Amino acid sequence: MRLELLPEFDEKRTAQNVADFLQGKGAFRHHSYPHLLETEQVLGMISGSTGDVTGIHGSPSNHMEEAMIAKAHCRLAIKCVKQSIASCTLTQQIILRERYLNGTKRAVVIGMVNIGGNDQYQLADQAARNRFAAALDKLAVIEGVDDLIPQLQVLKPEKMRKNPGNLPDRFVL
Repeated sequence: MRLELLPEFDEKRTAQNVADFLQGKGAFRHHSYPHLLETEQVLGMISGSTGDVTGIHGSPSNHMEEAMIAKAHCRLAIKCVKQSIASCTLTQQIILRERYLNGTKRAVVIGMVNIGGNDQYQLADQAARNRFAAALDKLAVIEGVDDLIPQLQVLKPEKMRKNPGNLPDRFVL
């Protein structure tokens, strides 16, 4: 198995994946943060039932237990998203929360983070989304919620990767 020590990612495609994931659009509309929030909320509506305690008519308790496990799993995925945002700088957190979670207009967010110029904001926005993706991709695997959170980082094609100096870009494990 080959593993890259420091893989290079396509920052533009990764940034677009983050925007789509956080806003529930594009390829991530079915596996998105809004979908996680909605699923967790719906599972929270399920209440315990007072069914037949004799066991003659069957028991809904297995379904309740499955729903509670699913809710906890979903809640852990939501926690990973929040932790990934918290791992960013304060400016990046504001960009991610305001622009992508709250839907605040770009011009307003530029004023909130006190960045002068559209080009500087574009760079800060892309950096925020890439840092968030790097954190979330790792946390999702560590916490075991990568079945709910898709990988957001996109590897660059091998022919487009840079090799600084004489360092080998791949190591065999």
